[in-house]
Amino acid sequence: MRRRGAQYWLWVDKRMPGKTHEDFLSDGRQIEVQARLTSQRMTQVFVGIYTAEGAAVCEAFQERLAGDTLSSAIEWGVQCARQIIVASEVFKAPHLPQFTLSPVILDDTKMALRRMEMCELERLKLQSQDAWEEYLAAKEAMLDLMRRPTVADNVWAEHKDRLQQAIDRRASIPRTYLR
Repeated sequence: MRRRGAQYWLWVDKRMPGKTHEDFLSDGRQIEVQARLTSQRMTQVFVGIYTAEGAAVCEAFQERLAGDTLSSAIEWGVQCARQIIVASEVFKAPHLPQFTLSPVILDDTKMALRRMEMCELERLKLQSQDAWEEYLAAKEAMLDLMRRPTVADNVWAEHKDRLQQAIDRRASIPRTYLR
């Protein structure tokens, strides 16, 4: 049973004749494409993509050119649905193994506990990554400041110190990390 969204209810009009195409993917997702002719002889296409449970992932409709046949409109709608599905899927390189070490931790308390459990090598890798990200952020902030026509002296000094500290931190970690 599909749970229709607002776009479908704006689309639906039983008085207009049309064609329907339904397709079921191997993972249970459903594609529904409908085409109809309006009283002005315009072709309209509805594209709906639904999860295996019937929830709407994407629903959209569009008017096509006058004189477009229902069959070609259905074909266009199916291609559009396939493009939406492909664009929404995460890319997986077929030649590289997919490793997942653990879920992303967003809770600060859990992150602190996880860091306490880390070995020294993991801790140094994490510090190196954090230092690199801070360096990139400080460098970008300084470049933005350099592009401005005027900058206050105290703001310039703060950003200069931040960049210098980021450089120093970035330079000190790899030496420790390589030992």
